[in-house]
Amino acid sequence: MSNEFNKVVATLPPKPENSTWTDDQWKAVVTGGRNVLVAAAAGSGKTAVLVERIIRKISSDTDVDKLLVATFTKAAAAEMKERITLALEKELEAQPDSDHLRRQLALMGRASITTLHSFCMDVIRRHYPLIGLDPGFRIANETESELLKLDVMDELFEYMYSGEGEGAAAFLELAERYGGERGDEPLYRLVGQLHEFAQSHPWPAYWLRQTAAAFEIGNARELEASPWVQSMHRDVLLALSGAESQLEEALDITRLAGGPAPYAETFDEDLSVVRHIRLAAESGSWSSLGDAFRNAAFGKLKALRGDGYDKSLQEEAKSLREDVKKLIGSIAEELFGRTSEQFVEELRELAPLMGALSELAVSFGQRYEAAKRDKGLLDFGDLEHYCLRILRDESSEPGHLVPSSAAEEYRVQFDEILLDEYQDTNMVQEAIVTLIAREGRGNLFMVGDVKQSIYRFRLAEPNLFLTKYKSYDTGN
Repeated sequence: MSNEFNKVVATLPPKPENSTWTDDQWKAVVTGGRNVLVAAAAGSGKTAVLVERIIRKISSDTDVDKLLVATFTKAAAAEMKERITLALEKELEAQPDSDHLRRQLALMGRASITTLHSFCMDVIRRHYPLIGLDPGFRIANETESELLKLDVMDELFEYMYSGEGEGAAAFLELAERYGGERGDEPLYRLVGQLHEFAQSHPWPAYWLRQTAAAFEIGNARELEASPWVQSMHRDVLLALSGAESQLEEALDITRLAGGPAPYAETFDEDLSVVRHIRLAAESGSWSSLGDAFRNAAFGKLKALRGDGYDKSLQEEAKSLREDVKKLIGSIAEELFGRTSEQFVEELRELAPLMGALSELAVSFGQRYEAAKRDKGLLDFGDLEHYCLRILRDESSEPGHLVPSSAAEEYRVQFDEILLDEYQDTNMVQEAIVTLIAREGRGNLFMVGDVKQSIYRFRLAEPNLFLTKYKSYDTGN
């Protein structure tokens, strides 16, 4: 831990008498002055920590309308609001002369304790002229959205089949390969799913085109540096780490009373095989990693003689080992069953088709948005993207967000932004939060389950105070 971290811990206020908070929870409640991420498993009291932090803030010197508290369901927001109101009423009973507490109770009706979608709606209603939106818009129901999507898709495909659209030849080949015998329903579904997934990115069209461009690999050297191989490399390392853990667990079983002790020698050899592959994954090229997988061999388990072994422990240990063998075999077959040159050739063949598919998804997105605007409709994805358009300056570009004047207003308005279930945020929501958060040491407080998600951006920020139950780190 850094000296700065130790200084932070040393200056924390003491826990109240008769408090049930653990030391780690209490640190999460009271730590301030920077971005804070509380990462802990489900059921560990993260939301309770969040509520306690809010109550302490507004019970002292912060007005409740200077906080933005975002949850993921309306029910959770309503429950949180009720818990805070009850806590304030209890505090007021203890301090009946407190004008500050009376003011906070009066402000609860204006408090921004809401879902992220509701916050986006508020931003749009407040700034709709900035994006040329009809103020009479309404949220489309699911049936309306699906019917409108189908109409737009029909029109788009009819236009492309006419041969007038750009890339008509590639489209026809795409339809031939991915369409069905009785129609284009499979391709409709593929375009729709791709569009839906792209909406989780701040710049959907840019992401679609960049993803398609990643198929344009010229040779084996480019393949090694490509996002495909880098992504697979990370996945392989993760899989190997899991395989090691399983074999170590199997070894532990051999040491138990009644455990299959004669298996231990083979399990040790298996661990050596997996660790050799992992070392190749960490230090070698993709092709050398392939050699390591192809050369991996697992020995035969020794026979268990006598009646001194627990059958259930024997089967559990064997099952863990079999899972590892299947994993190594499937990776070897699926990822290294062909040469790098063959991979390059496959990607080169797919590149124009993926380009056509991405452009089809981009065109669908543009047409679908226009159709909704014509009807005065928005869907939930629009709430996030229109909010983002309002909050980012026109000079923003992929990888570089610049807050608009509207975003600067929110930076002044909110002293702290508190996010529940942070692991569920998508990249659009992440961008929205980034634009309204203050720069420098930051004013974000985020809680989430570290096992459910790798926190995409915040872990890389030097001003993040990362707090995990049972362990702490500044992220510096």
